[in-house]
Formats: sequence, C-alpha cells, structure tokens
Amino acid sequence: MAHDVGLAPLPSAHSPLPAEFSSATGIDWKYFLRTAIPLAALTDVLTMTLHPLALFVFLPANLLWAISRYRRHRPVVIRSGQGARMGAIMGLLSFAFFAAFFLVSISLQRTQYHDLMVSQLHQISAQNPDPQAQQVLQWFTTPEGLIAVTAFALISLLLLCLALGSGSGALLGALRKEKRHL
Repeated sequence: MAHDVGLAPLPSAHSPLPAEFSSATGIDWKYFLRTAIPLAALTDVLTMTLHPLALFVFLPANLLWAISRYRRHRPVVIRSGQGARMGAIMGLLSFAFFAAFFLVSISLQRTQYHDLMVSQLHQISAQNPDPQAQQVLQWFTTPEGLIAVTAFALISLLLLCLALGSGSGALLGALRKEKRHL
C-alpha cells in the first residue's frame, strides 16, 4: 500500500553499504575496505614516523597496493571514476587515522602543543611588519585562535588526502585501461 511506495530495499546484513551504491559503482567495497583500512593505517604511521611529505609517496603507493590486491580478488577493469572513488576512500581512511592519533596526542600533551604553536605563531608574527597581520596572528595565540588554526589545518589535510587519493586512483584507473589497449 502507501507504505511501500518510494522506499528503497534495505541493505542486507552482510553488506556495510546500501545495495544501490555497490551495484552503481561496481566495486566490492567490503573486500576493498578489508585491504584499504590496514594500508591506510600504515600510510599514517609511515608518514608520521618519517616526514609529513612522505604522504605524497605512501598514499599513492598503498592505494596501488590496495587496488592490486583488489584486482587479484576481482579481476575486472577499474575505470578512472572507480579508481578515483577508491582513492578518495583511501585518502579519507588515511586522514581518519591521522586525525584520531593527532587529536589524542594533542589532548594528552595540551601544554606542549600550545607552547609549540604559540612559539611558531610568534616567529611568523616577528617576520611580518604589517600591524594588522600581527594583530591577527596574536589572536591565533588565544585558545580560540589555536582551535581555529588546528581546525583549519585538519580541514586542509582532509582536502589534500581526498585530492591526492582520488587523483592517484583516477590515474591508476586510466593507466590500467591504457595498458590493456597496448
């Protein structure tokens, strides 16, 4: 009757994603996530251990590894759009591991984080002779300003991870497709 009109079928208990999403993208997300989650954690650990710029190496490399393992399980051609979605998920997962570790770290070391950030902001302020810029930088040393700087940095990192992941995934999908035509 009226209660059946316009309702989508419920996802099965075995699938973490709605059936429409899985069939629309053609990606077995459950299998991909089993591979991607540990590799995203590895990306975070290696990036934090070695150098922040290592993200530009480890995220694409671990995405390539995840997609290669996925293709062994599901030997299908991965189009650029599918690779971009897989890369965006990998970037999101990598960011989530980083954000969790970072937020726990700064909550446990609040004083050290505050002192480090205030010191960095004072150095930047000393290099800028503009009084308005110094006033803004001075506000950033307040508790509210530090929260704003931290939030801005995390949002920027999220956007970077999404762009790097989806761009790498799209490129991997395009290269795999061209390789088959050669």
